[in-house]
Amino acid sequence: MKGKITPKTIITNLDAIICGVTLTICVFLVNLNVIFRYFLNNPIKWTDEVVTSLFVWTVFMGSAYAHRRHAHLGVDIIVNLVHGKARRVIGFIVSLLEIAILLLLTYISAQYVANLIWKRGIAYKFVDGVFEWGTVKLTYTDTLRIPKWITGIAVPLGFGLSFCYSIYFFLKDQLHVIKPKNPEQEGGVKA
Repeated sequence: MKGKITPKTIITNLDAIICGVTLTICVFLVNLNVIFRYFLNNPIKWTDEVVTSLFVWTVFMGSAYAHRRHAHLGVDIIVNLVHGKARRVIGFIVSLLEIAILLLLTYISAQYVANLIWKRGIAYKFVDGVFEWGTVKLTYTDTLRIPKWITGIAVPLGFGLSFCYSIYFFLKDQLHVIKPKNPEQEGGVKA
């Protein structure tokens, strides 16, 4: 059954669901704030902060979803000029570069989130040959005083999901280790 919603389809398409929900809330809040600002002359102060946070989630979850669906734009001028074994070699190298870059971006963005959690970026310090645990000092947003890591965690999650998808596609398309059970289910539920 194509239209049946099961826990498996929800988990499989969680990136798309998060992207859709956050984008819908963003659009609703922006329009609500326009009404309050221009018609009631009383803007809602917290909407900018919430919309910015939700937009970060929309962008990075949407990027992972687009990666899973092969919907990112690509420049394939050089690949189209070559044929046969050279094309496979270029595809193999590009896949390896993609995996390496996504791994690096995931690592760097995880460090960014750690710095949002600890102001000084250090949870412990080395004093007189002994590790002493420092105190966790969360950074907060200005208006609502929500921990900034709640917004920031979307960045390594998005890059991490894209990294996992890249590994899967590399194993499936380049090394042919993974064989899809049903080609129609490749990339999740079709819209």
